[in-house]
Amino acid sequence: MGQTVSEAVRGAAGTGADVARRRAVGVVPWGVAAGAVAWCIAGSRRAAHMENYPWNVWTPIGYGAVKGVFLGLLAGWCAVSSLRLGRASYRTEDSGAARFAGLVFGGGLLGGLVPGSVRDFMGAPQPRTLYYFDGPRPESEWYWRPLLSEWLTYTVLPALGCAVLLTVGALVSARSSRRESVGWAVPALVGAGLLLLPHYAAAGLPTPEGNGDHVNESASAGLVVLATGLGLLVSAWVAWSRRKRPAGRSGPYPSHRAGEPPSAQGEPPSAQ
Repeated sequence: MGQTVSEAVRGAAGTGADVARRRAVGVVPWGVAAGAVAWCIAGSRRAAHMENYPWNVWTPIGYGAVKGVFLGLLAGWCAVSSLRLGRASYRTEDSGAARFAGLVFGGGLLGGLVPGSVRDFMGAPQPRTLYYFDGPRPESEWYWRPLLSEWLTYTVLPALGCAVLLTVGALVSARSSRRESVGWAVPALVGAGLLLLPHYAAAGLPTPEGNGDHVNESASAGLVVLATGLGLLVSAWVAWSRRKRPAGRSGPYPSHRAGEPPSAQGEPPSAQ
């Protein structure tokens, strides 16, 4: 995941796109982090305002964080696409900061807003509670006030929060001299946070009681969160290893001092 930005902007060739490409480094990882935070908060609100079994109260928090990782990934990709479309306007490293922020924010908002909006307006109505047996509510009780409330609370606000955090992170990376480190450091931090989330979010909750699907819901949510966290840690390790690999190959003569031919280091030139 840490290499997704580099892959997304690799096709931007020529000196006119170099600044845009450098500024885009780190956008997607920041999108993942921003999405995880925004939809985790939305999941916390859902958990606090919808009825559920006491031992499964934390599950919307975990599922929200995982959902945010993928929606944030999409938001980051949309932001990078916006930067690629607007790359011709970048002439110097310090120019166009407002335009850069606007492109990142607009692309991030689009990526975070569209999937949830399609689900809310074209999918099945949301249930009234979080009980496993509670099916979608009747359409007569869904359109329009409950639908708009659900859309604004759990789709629009998280998408806005994700876009704002993504923009702030992208601006920080664009001004940093170590922006390449964002590709592995941010996913690693998010992955570590997801590994710890089930333990802290479910702390103090009672043991599941009775029989039925509700007994395994907490364990299933924990496995999903842990798998996502491990995936982020693996992607961070891959990004870190790829970043370190070319470090020992700098210069046209890898076996000598960088930038100096063998003859400049006291070695005889090859036979003519």
